[in-house]
Amino acid sequence: MKVKGLVLLIFVLLVLIIAGFIGSQNAQLVSINYLVNAADTQVRMSLVLAITFGLGFVVCFILMLAMNLRQKWRINSLERKLKKLTHITHSE
Repeated sequence: MKVKGLVLLIFVLLVLIIAGFIGSQNAQLVSINYLVNAADTQVRMSLVLAITFGLGFVVCFILMLAMNLRQKWRINSLERKLKKLTHITHSE
């Protein structure tokens, strides 16, 4: 199972690297006019896509870590309850 996960990780990273190289060739300029950028500026499309992808990855990673920590805390709590209940039943 660990080798399968490693191969999958290498494959995904390889695809992302190839996509990054192909996307970096996109020199199309787009106009960005949001609240964070008051001036109407021209930015390369590849940069906009890279920033959007990066922010999405960071948000998903933080959510995944939060869910993982919550599950670990829940498992530890249930293990303590189980240990307490097994200790009570063995002592009777």
